[in-house]
Amino acid sequence: MGSQELTASLEDLCLSAWPAPRQLHHSGWVLRFGGGHSGRANAVTAITASPPVDPGFIGWCETEYRRHGLPPQFRLTPLCPPDMAEKLVQAGYRLREESLVLVAELPSAQPPDASVRLQSFADDAWLTAYRSMVAVPEAEMPALRAILGAIVAPATYATLWSDGKPVAACLGVVDRGWLGLYKVATHPQARGQGHGARLVRAILSHAATAGATRAYLQVGSGNVPALALYQRFGFTTAYSYVYARRG
Repeated sequence: MGSQELTASLEDLCLSAWPAPRQLHHSGWVLRFGGGHSGRANAVTAITASPPVDPGFIGWCETEYRRHGLPPQFRLTPLCPPDMAEKLVQAGYRLREESLVLVAELPSAQPPDASVRLQSFADDAWLTAYRSMVAVPEAEMPALRAILGAIVAPATYATLWSDGKPVAACLGVVDRGWLGLYKVATHPQARGQGHGARLVRAILSHAATAGATRAYLQVGSGNVPALALYQRFGFTTAYSYVYARRG
């Protein structure tokens, strides 16, 4: 699979695994409206290679995002036209921190980790555990619930427990032989103790038993601890993207 083909495939998987409850399609672009929770669900994204940028397209996107009460934002991937970043900068946008899309072959399934709880839905207990690790404003909770409720592909919500407390959590979505890893988090007071590695190992193994053979995830290029963790599991960079936001 060539790099452009892999990028298009992974972008397609991402759009399904982390859905926006509302969206608009426009000539190879999709405008995603996820209530403000997460950049992926609230940005204009290319869904074909080098889709056209018609006159007035950027302004139309801005109007639609403001109509939905959201700040205009574009997600710039290798599928975008080569001059898209320049066009946006000229229109008053700023490019944000680079994110990496990592991929890996799944290792063979391992015996289950008794400390990892796996479930197929995001109940209040999982959400409470996750929020103890990552601060999600109460105002964003309806949007987060809507996104999670819109996932159609098989999803697994994992929680690692230690001394009776949740110390790590993540979401895994299996689709077309790929495992997508999302919401990977470790409690701030439990970092550096190997909990993240145990959780990732458990979710990778579980996905392998479900028929997945490869995995992907997205991580900030400056997140050194996370990158070190994922490299231990054989993840390598497939491509990168940045967000362009107004102001």
